[in-house]
Amino acid sequence: MPLSISQSGPAAPSAAPNVEAPEATTGWPVPPPPGAPGAGSSRVAAPSVRPRAQLAVLRADPRQAVQYDSIRCLVCGGSFRQLTNTHLRSHRLTADEYKQRFGYNRGRPLMCRALCLLYTDRAVRTGLAARIRQRPILVRPELRRRGGARTIALEEVLTRREVRRRARRSQTVS
Repeated sequence: MPLSISQSGPAAPSAAPNVEAPEATTGWPVPPPPGAPGAGSSRVAAPSVRPRAQLAVLRADPRQAVQYDSIRCLVCGGSFRQLTNTHLRSHRLTADEYKQRFGYNRGRPLMCRALCLLYTDRAVRTGLAARIRQRPILVRPELRRRGGARTIALEEVLTRREVRRRARRSQTVS
């Protein structure tokens, strides 16, 4: 049996080079490999729900695609922390086209809630709002001429509908 130069004794379990665990470098937990204990995830569809059916449900209410720790791409069904321009370009879409196609508000960040909170906290800590000195309605007169008219996205329609339903339920209960 030929021995390589690196083997000098009994075969020891090979250890990976001194590399930090992914969760130590990114701050995000890494899911266990398939088949390992605890490999299930709340983001994965129940066995009775097929991926296409799950995507259809998410497309009907795109707000459900944005979770605390992930956002689902409504084109391919992939789960990400943030839908980057690079990923959207693989579907031949821009962020604006994606938001319009699936009914998101124009100002909706295409990232999970945890990442959005992280960026918000950082902006508050660094005083970002104090450094922004211009208001769009003052800089762009055409916004004033429009008089606040804007398109209403599916996301906003669904949210308004839920608010009305909750208000009706609370009135009927009282």
